[in-house]
Amino acid sequence: MLPCMSREPEWYEELVLPVLLAEARRTYGGAIRKALAAAGFDDVPPAGVRVLGGIARSGGTPLREVAVAQAVSKQAASQLVDTLVTRGYVVRAPDEEDRRRLSLTLTDRGVAAAAEIATAVAAVDAAFEDAVGAAEVARVRRALATLVALRREGPDD
Repeated sequence: MLPCMSREPEWYEELVLPVLLAEARRTYGGAIRKALAAAGFDDVPPAGVRVLGGIARSGGTPLREVAVAQAVSKQAASQLVDTLVTRGYVVRAPDEEDRRRLSLTLTDRGVAAAAEIATAVAAVDAAFEDAVGAAEVARVRRALATLVALRREGPDD
């Protein structure tokens, strides 16, 4: 019988998954902040990054969807949007389908900032794929999607 060879655990094996996920998210956040600052968009609030990206992907977003996506109250979402409007990234207008609702679209400045965000995310994605391979990235995506599905199936918080 061979003797049992014990090994030192890898640094990531000792972290609880929520901490590891938060640290991984910081990789993207740091790249995005650096890209925005280099392009002259250093006044985008941290929570505004997700809003700008979401509006860019959808072509326009109802204000209530910002609150849901940010998991904040309508008042907090409105304050964030106010900041983005004041700083010239977003325009608020009545929704074409329902005039009682407000729709958000990007200004030219918002489009340029969203492009910087997308480029920074793509650069981190590419470095990640180079480090572990496309198949491993696909497995990570599926695993994270499972975590998201678990939250969606559970009670709202």
